Amino acid sequence: MVYLLDLSGVYCEPVEPRLLRLLSQVGGEPLFYLSQAFYDLLPRLKAEGPSVLEALFPGASGLYPKAFQRRPMAFPEPFHLVADLLPPEGLQAFFHPDKLTAIRLALKALGLAPEEAIYLDDNPLWAAKARELGVRAEVFLP
Repeated sequence: MVYLLDLSGVYCEPVEPRLLRLLSQVGGEPLFYLSQAFYDLLPRLKAEGPSVLEALFPGASGLYPKAFQRRPMAFPEPFHLVADLLPPEGLQAFFHPDKLTAIRLALKALGLAPEEAIYLDDNPLWAAKARELGVRAEVFLP
């Protein structure tokens, strides 16, 4: 059995809220005011990468890699990462802005049938959607 781990929420602490806090701290804007602009940019962030964060303030894209905080725990082997956010330098993941497509890419590249993989995600909704692909999926609870 091969494990497919969601990059944000399983392998790393949830990236989006961490990135939002970093942007608020460095940019000097209250989290409340920055959050709407950030979540409006999120689809572009997934599709185009961290450079779109420059729309918030100069230098914002440099905070992107700092938002990926690896969880200090052992994961089942063998595992591969899947992501709907572009992984920062040093992390390899099967990436696509649509998470289900990222899972499909991983299965194809690894030569696996859906039933040969277990997908772990911290969001029950994504686990349910992965099950619709025929992948055994479980909700990750740290």
